[in-house]
Amino acid sequence: MRLTGGRRVLLQPSFLGLLATNFVLGLTSAFILPFVSLWATRDIGMSSFGLGVFMTLNGLAAIGVSTWIARGSDSHFSRRALLMLGAAAGVLGNLAYAHVRNAYALTLIGSTLLALATINFAQLFAHVREELGRESGDADVPFSMGVLRACYALAWTVGPPSSALILGRFGYPGIFLATAALYLIFLGCVHRFVKRRPRAAPSEPRVQTGPSWGLGQPWLLAHAVAFALMFAAFTLKGLNLPLFLTEQLGGTERGVGAAFAISPVFEMAFMLWFGHIAAKGRRQERGVILLGALAAVVYFAALSCVEAAWQVYPLQVLNAVAVAVTTSVAIPFFQDLMPRQPGAATSLYSNALRVGSLVGFISFGALAGSSGHTGLFLLCSGLSAVTLGILLVAGSRSTRAFE
Repeated sequence: MRLTGGRRVLLQPSFLGLLATNFVLGLTSAFILPFVSLWATRDIGMSSFGLGVFMTLNGLAAIGVSTWIARGSDSHFSRRALLMLGAAAGVLGNLAYAHVRNAYALTLIGSTLLALATINFAQLFAHVREELGRESGDADVPFSMGVLRACYALAWTVGPPSSALILGRFGYPGIFLATAALYLIFLGCVHRFVKRRPRAAPSEPRVQTGPSWGLGQPWLLAHAVAFALMFAAFTLKGLNLPLFLTEQLGGTERGVGAAFAISPVFEMAFMLWFGHIAAKGRRQERGVILLGALAAVVYFAALSCVEAAWQVYPLQVLNAVAVAVTTSVAIPFFQDLMPRQPGAATSLYSNALRVGSLVGFISFGALAGSSGHTGLFLLCSGLSAVTLGILLVAGSRSTRAFE
């Protein structure tokens, strides 16, 4: 039974420690991301276009760093060492953000130290996949990844409201200092719970298939493009929603924190449920992914019709469906397609996220002034509809190819 499998996963010696490590990593994002657009425009004085350029340059740097790291993470570099390096970079980068106010200097810090910190997500999930394979085999991986992502989502129920409280009392420097402290805790968790694993020499020559984009596997590439478009929509929403709530609907920073915290409450349940369904086979997994894309189309279209702040909150349940799929089921999906390269596979997924984010940043900078908040939500719905179309065309073929 799946319940028995879930219990087996939760009782593994190292898994609870990895859950705690993942929770702290989730907090490092949840404290900052809901308030980036408000910080940059209100505190630093960037325009919408300047914010788009700032986020784009940082995103490009993150893609470059993660792609370079991915090439050696499965064969040469210790994941534990990489995670400790990424954690230390997060500490230093957020300490610098707390005190620097020059946009050019912030861009340099973001494209170096904080770009290096972005390797933590892919490397931690790759490490967990390897540990699960050692201790219990691959049978429960989709469910186990659902548990892991649910823990990450739990951080997002706590992070935005807590960050909003810190923001109200200590201002934007306060949330960056708090995030630096969280990265320091994350560093301690990595030291304590992530085992040092020596890299074994490969038993046979590995054919280079373009691990950063899966160029040797066309249907993998098609899915990466589809998810990149979905992530572009979520990035646009992440920048647009706080400004929409505060500027157009008259909301507050606490309201922004609440809006970002509602979705993860439901995401946790959806991740476990969808992980249970996806573990039954690739066709069921594909059905879940299509459901997530459809939920995103409806969610963004509904946001474009909102006329009062309270109307955003119930819509976050639809957001939870889409996020649960794209951030939970998708990870073991990519890893299954590259079973000997979990680091490259997870980096492919995270690079789809980052490329999508770049598209979102550029679109926000170029269109925020002319399209308005409602127009951007309609664009998000359109991007999600294209994602759904790609998945419908490519998904059935990839299911037959890989079953």
